[in-house]
Amino acid sequence: MAVAVLAAGSVGAWFVWGRSENGAGPAAGPPASVSVTPETGGPTSGSPSETPSASPSATSTPSDDVPPPGYRAQEDLKGFTIAVPEGWNRTESEQGVFYNAPDGRSLIQVFVIQEAGITPYEALRGASEDGRANKPGYAEISLARVTGEPGAPADSAELVYAYDREGGRRKVVDRAFTAEDGNQYAILAAGPDADWPKQRERLGVALEFFRPGAY
Repeated sequence: MAVAVLAAGSVGAWFVWGRSENGAGPAAGPPASVSVTPETGGPTSGSPSETPSASPSATSTPSDDVPPPGYRAQEDLKGFTIAVPEGWNRTESEQGVFYNAPDGRSLIQVFVIQEAGITPYEALRGASEDGRANKPGYAEISLARVTGEPGAPADSAELVYAYDREGGRRKVVDRAFTAEDGNQYAILAAGPDADWPKQRERLGVALEFFRPGAY
């Protein structure tokens, strides 16, 4: 079974866990059973949605840990806490929760991996296989288990990939992991290939401040 955790696509066509990376478009992710919304949302069940529905803004929450300049700590409506760039707007779809840049070219997606008995690495491997089959110009840049990274959950994996979409080539970094609450999450950052490694910076900040909740 292919399980995708890919982010890619334009606003309305993102690739993540078998869904669209921006929560709006088709994502490069797993089959209908497990969705990974590339740049549009996280792994979710069901088919990818082309346009994520707008949702009320999450409430900012104070924290002893202050995000870097240009980022804000956010307590999401789904219960988790994360840090995202200032000025990015929140949307939500079957593919997960999305924080989108004002220009609609970049995003951060958060979703829960629903497939039982699958590891984060297997989920990302499935997402990459799905990307090869369904994303124009798809190229897997790297796929590996995460080891030796301070603060990273022991059960973590990361996929970096690129693909072509209307508007230009897109590059995505997708991290899947088992959180302290026992749930498996996927968080990905997508944006224009020319912006790299900005996607990795955004993902790093999001992961550093991520705290699971009653998603």
